[in-house]
Amino acid sequence: MLPVLFSIGSLTVYSFGFLLAVGFFLASFIIWRRFRELGLKEEKTIDFLLSAGFWGLLLARVTYILTNFEQFGFNITSWLLLGRYPGLSLWGGVLGFCLVLLSFSRKEKWEFWRLADEVSFGILLFLIFSQIACFFDGCSLGKPTEMFWGVYFPGSLLRRQPVSLLTAIVCFMIWFFIIWLERHWRLWEWYQSQADGFISLTFLSLFFGSNFLLAFLKDSKLYFYWIEIILSFLGLVLMLGLFYYRSGRKLNEDLAFLIKRKSNEKEKKENQKKN
Repeated sequence: MLPVLFSIGSLTVYSFGFLLAVGFFLASFIIWRRFRELGLKEEKTIDFLLSAGFWGLLLARVTYILTNFEQFGFNITSWLLLGRYPGLSLWGGVLGFCLVLLSFSRKEKWEFWRLADEVSFGILLFLIFSQIACFFDGCSLGKPTEMFWGVYFPGSLLRRQPVSLLTAIVCFMIWFFIIWLERHWRLWEWYQSQADGFISLTFLSLFFGSNFLLAFLKDSKLYFYWIEIILSFLGLVLMLGLFYYRSGRKLNEDLAFLIKRKSNEKEKKENQKKN
């Protein structure tokens, strides 16, 4: 682990804060460039990025403090010093960002899902850097393991699952996948509506699905352990439901097609037996 990058006199640069800043800068650049290609004014984009960064960070921090209150207590200093007392909640950050994006899309009269597709690339990049930052800081401990990828975290005598590092790797893979997906999905006939939201819903479905699986590797309190699993599962179901709804497909037609196909296969097998 490398919680401190370097120190010069009284100045200490923490890896957690530094990587978060780098991730936010790169994610902001990607979102700014994509919004510019849509025709949005630069000052509007900058306002959105500042608001999303502020409210996302604030709600992520507040949620983390509330769920780990015995660690922070009423010590205001520990609440504010993110580098020295790291910790952010994924769910709080997602909530804050989505609220700002929804407000921005309504104010600027842009379709929410069109903007959501564009910001997905930036969000994923920020998630990658935030999880790497968490890994270097030694937070988000995983369960003890004897597997070769186990890591010794500070204060632990056992090798543990590097959940943050695994999450960063998964996000990196999803990032490359949606880059490829962006070039091809409009050619697929099964997505009948061709409506925006394909990229963002695919990203969120894959993320919630992977987070659901990785949640079983985390070493946390029993109560919040199951909340993480339940929220990830509900998020996955919700995203898949929205994905199907926006695809323009009809459930009764798809069910009728599957029943007919199964009937044809059964009839084909019976004819082969007779012959």
